[in-house]
Amino acid sequence: METAYAAALALAGANPWQPRTAIPLNRLETGALDLLASLGWARHDSLAELKKAFRELTGRQIVFSPSGQSAIAQILSLLPQREVVVPAYTCGVVKAAAHAAGKRIIYVDLAEGSVNSTSAEFAEAARPGRVLLATHQFGVPTDIEAICELAKRRDCIVIEDSVAAFGGSLHGCPLGTFGDFGIFSFQRGKRIPAFRGAAIVVNNDRILETAKLESARLAASHRSMPFRELLEAFIYNFASIPWIYGRFTVPQLLRRYRKRARAQNNQADSDMDLAAEIALAKDYVQKSPYYTQELHPYQAELVLRMLGRMRRIQQRITRTVETYIRRLRNSPWKICLSPECDYAGLLRLPIVLPSRNRAHILRDALERGLYLEVEYENLLPSNSEHRQFPNAVWAAANLILLPLYAALSAKSVESLAQRVAGLAIEGTAVEQMQFAPAVAPGRQL
Repeated sequence: METAYAAALALAGANPWQPRTAIPLNRLETGALDLLASLGWARHDSLAELKKAFRELTGRQIVFSPSGQSAIAQILSLLPQREVVVPAYTCGVVKAAAHAAGKRIIYVDLAEGSVNSTSAEFAEAARPGRVLLATHQFGVPTDIEAICELAKRRDCIVIEDSVAAFGGSLHGCPLGTFGDFGIFSFQRGKRIPAFRGAAIVVNNDRILETAKLESARLAASHRSMPFRELLEAFIYNFASIPWIYGRFTVPQLLRRYRKRARAQNNQADSDMDLAAEIALAKDYVQKSPYYTQELHPYQAELVLRMLGRMRRIQQRITRTVETYIRRLRNSPWKICLSPECDYAGLLRLPIVLPSRNRAHILRDALERGLYLEVEYENLLPSNSEHRQFPNAVWAAANLILLPLYAALSAKSVESLAQRVAGLAIEGTAVEQMQFAPAVAPGRQL
């Protein structure tokens, strides 16, 4: 977000945002009532009940972990394989997790016009004795069945990163149940937020014994009531009230982006040495609550409340996606979805506008009261390697994400989609840039 908005604000000159009511990028599925009601966790064993609920959902054994990134590191640290194949475009904590586990990372590009690396991209790197980290980016499913079949032929192991895809399915099976191991996340920005925490789905216990995976940790960990995170959740819910959000939250974020952009302009870009990256990752593991703080029963209670109304959440997300698609159908915007995408499992809706520079789009959006989301602007490979991953570079430079959450009203969705569609006609010939094709074959507008 910082780099993209720094560029947009530089184009705007004066602050283009005028305080007003605005649609938040995200509102927690856990509202104030959930946060208070879950304080009754002591009346029963909520951790055991949550594990049972996930076993019933997936039909697999479940292991809890402090976070999604910790879950990845936890699995990798127990595997003898020395190399892990990772999409060049994904969350930066994946890189840190692999380094913390002592693994060498092999990067693969995204499919053209897609947000995912597919079996075609993994094919060249899927050499015997490697781990393939298959990601359903933003909840958009990759061709996980083909990746798993490739892994079987090549003697590889598949970790299915489903942290952004909870609630989605493929051919009637939940995402996260195809790879040898699947991962669900309970972190704040995910579909079932409980501050942090994760569930490892053990789909192949012949590779790692569940008991061994349960006890493995990269750092000394403990379990305590997350009072600080509880307070932060109340503050977050207050800060994302549309009236408060547009008048106070967004202006504060934009000021932060301007300040950080000025500081970064005084620093030269450089690639960090691999040994230094590994040392930094190992140091982070020892200090971060994402590795040292175990899932507390209070958090389990929060997740159980979300699971109890998951069907309604899925229906709401599906209707929201359908509204976006209907509103954007006859506009130049392109939506990056895989052919068999389950709308109910989407965390964000990735879109691109091939004819315009994203910084100009964000600037024009701010002037119209829209604060749009951008993620993963910095690729995981070093700067000197970026030419090897043109599709990932394209995604990092062009993708915009539309919000998806149950509290987003139908009226807000219609308004947001209509205003986003209007941004497509704001450009001039001066802003034209060369872009790769914007959407992969499959489901199109």
